[in-house]
Amino acid sequence: MRIAIDASTISTQGGPRTYVLGLVDALLRIDTDNDYVIFYNDPAHLGRFPQTKEIVLPGKSPLARLWREHVLLPNACRRECVEVLHCPKSAIPFNSPCPVVVTLHDLIPLKHPETETFAAQMYWRLQIPIAARRSSFIITDSEHARQEIVEQFGCSPEKIKAIMLGFDPLMTGQRNVADGDAIYRKYVLPSEYLLYVGTIQPRKNLDTLIRAFYRLKLSGSTDLKLVIVGRTGWLCEKLFADISEMGLESEIIFTGFVPDAELPYIYDRARVFLYLSLFEGFGLPPLEAMACGVPVICSNTTSLPEVVGDAGMTVPPADTDAVASALLRVMTDPVLTAQMRVAGRNRARLFSWETAARETLAVYSSIVRPI
Repeated sequence: MRIAIDASTISTQGGPRTYVLGLVDALLRIDTDNDYVIFYNDPAHLGRFPQTKEIVLPGKSPLARLWREHVLLPNACRRECVEVLHCPKSAIPFNSPCPVVVTLHDLIPLKHPETETFAAQMYWRLQIPIAARRSSFIITDSEHARQEIVEQFGCSPEKIKAIMLGFDPLMTGQRNVADGDAIYRKYVLPSEYLLYVGTIQPRKNLDTLIRAFYRLKLSGSTDLKLVIVGRTGWLCEKLFADISEMGLESEIIFTGFVPDAELPYIYDRARVFLYLSLFEGFGLPPLEAMACGVPVICSNTTSLPEVVGDAGMTVPPADTDAVASALLRVMTDPVLTAQMRVAGRNRARLFSWETAARETLAVYSSIVRPI
């Protein structure tokens, strides 16, 4: 087959970028039979996948993206004689010259539009229904998301497959002590801390995490600092105002964006990893934390229980008392902590990009050469 993948999301930060990089790297490792064409939206990425044909189709702003996705992308597929196009971020050409596989990670932009800017709301309100209804096949990240897509669009369940994500092998690789020391100095990190990794935005529910942390600080139950890793999204002003009002500025460390190669070292020093997101299509950071042997406390909603299974502790994400209680229990029970570390590593072994790539490749084959 001649397979094209729209890799424009590697120009961003966060889960969609990680998904494309992890999936394409794994596909190229396991698949020596098919030819791949990779489309970027920025020439800076040329050379990222040298064993493929790489093509730049410019377009980053919402309007430019529409032109890119509905005009430039199908035209390029036609020129390149593409047999199947994979669009990994919820948007496909309205008229494609070949079958299209789309990855709908979740329906958060439609079900919770308040989490998006106005421009993004308009973009996804147009794009996601087109992708769901006109694609040849839909891949999503969890059974929870799969069921939501079936219910929202009335798609045949046979048209949608949940393919769980993998994690970067760096998470379980050997660590260089000198590199680690340099990273800890760079971000001024203590020897142990509580940790969150992800974009700083309202749906990640950091306000509940901050309140639970504040409660434990007030009671003298912990002297650990809280480290928050990730870029600042939007609507964060109230969060920072609350931190200032609680007097927690010196107790919370914001690192900003951290490169992939540095993340494993930051996970390594975490006493507990917390992820209280209100809704997720998958939830990569808890998986990464488990792979690094960090006890995980996360929300008991949407896809997150599918990720952590019995290896993590799940709590109602808006219940500050439950979060504080769970955190105190993990911090004060060394036997439980040891059990969670082992269980998390074992759980993480069930997820790999190679498995995701094999299942994705089977989807490509099924729509190009049906049995």
